[in-house]
Amino acid sequence: MVDTEYVVKKLLSLGADEVSVIYVEREMKQSRFSNSKIDIILNYQENSLSLFLSKGKKTFFTTIRNFNKLESHLEDFVKILNKMPENKDFVGLNTKKQSYRSHEPDGVLMNMDDLNYFSKRAIEGAQEKGAKRVAGVIYHFIESISLSTNYNNAMDKNTGLFFSVRAFNENGFPGQSAFHTSDHKMLDDYDPYFVGEEAADYASLMGTPKEGKEGKYDVLFHPLCFGSLISYSAPMASAYNVETGMSFFTDTLGKKIGSDELNLYDDPTMESGVGFRLFDDEGTETKKVPIIEKGEVKTYLHNFSTASRQKTETTGNAGIINPQPWQPVMGNGRRSFDDMIGDMKKGLFIVNTWYTRFQDYRNGDFSTIPRDGIFLVENGEIVESWKGIRISDNLPRIFSAIKEVSLERMQVKWWDEVMPSLIPYVWVENVNITKAR
Repeated sequence: MVDTEYVVKKLLSLGADEVSVIYVEREMKQSRFSNSKIDIILNYQENSLSLFLSKGKKTFFTTIRNFNKLESHLEDFVKILNKMPENKDFVGLNTKKQSYRSHEPDGVLMNMDDLNYFSKRAIEGAQEKGAKRVAGVIYHFIESISLSTNYNNAMDKNTGLFFSVRAFNENGFPGQSAFHTSDHKMLDDYDPYFVGEEAADYASLMGTPKEGKEGKYDVLFHPLCFGSLISYSAPMASAYNVETGMSFFTDTLGKKIGSDELNLYDDPTMESGVGFRLFDDEGTETKKVPIIEKGEVKTYLHNFSTASRQKTETTGNAGIINPQPWQPVMGNGRRSFDDMIGDMKKGLFIVNTWYTRFQDYRNGDFSTIPRDGIFLVENGEIVESWKGIRISDNLPRIFSAIKEVSLERMQVKWWDEVMPSLIPYVWVENVNITKAR
């Protein structure tokens, strides 16, 4: 255990003006399975100490994981700080004294120790639906965070579970599903058995996919797939990315960039998700932040420096240099997924995507490669599966072409592609589909 208050006092005594220190202890458990068998069980601990130091306009940031000779390291960091060039964008840390809401982690999840049971449930669920082979991973974590700055001290503890399952049909083609939660009661509806079933359902529908055809198609995005697009979009709402021109949100504040159906928030206060966060890296209490409401950009994500430069208030999203979203949440609609797909005359239903790349960050031009379930829909029915396609489009255009979002939403997280989020099914009109050459 590292005493963050002591570290702050020590760095100030060595000559730093402002300091933020975050100490994290993370206990991780992992159960991984492939070929329908559990093949690895891991228990490990990750401890890290992240330090931000400033002196005037000079700034320095580092993270260390070895705390031997900590005193010597702190002296070295201040020496490095003194040699740094000035950072013209840095204004300072949030000086306002914070009052944090209370938070108690889920006691049932805290005491969970048998991940093998959940792995077996995922395998059983997929096999019951006809999967010939099942693979995936389940993670459980307990995380303790201690933060100290010149102005505030805070501590929090959280726990959670997140997992992904891929099921393969007799032809070797997969379906996938993924989920995250910090609330054990959600496992009544979304336990790994259900996730395994869903993955196997998509694998079964895949059959032997045909080569997809280029063109403009209405697309019904699964929450996992649209969650990936949101996970690339939400960080672009950072005021820093806007200022540097690396965002399609530049010059859009108060303007419409999406349809009335698009409501996007950053909500680290949602305790059921593993993206819950009580305070940001400056010690500012987090809150639910409206990024887009009815298609209109309402605010950028701010730390104290970006907020000061733009004459507004911090939103509790520090990253001290670059503000960041914690847990994107989309608003839901009025109709179910079944009703929506039933009304689709001709279009695609896409489960997942990866390899999202931007040709132009400023305009939002991107491409991404769908996977784990691509289905052609005609007159409300899935008539065949596809492979070998790419979505080549523009994110503001995608947002503006949202026709409808579903009543139901899913808490999705997958690898580094989908950050912890709450996303509905999303119907987008006239999406540009090309070949994945």
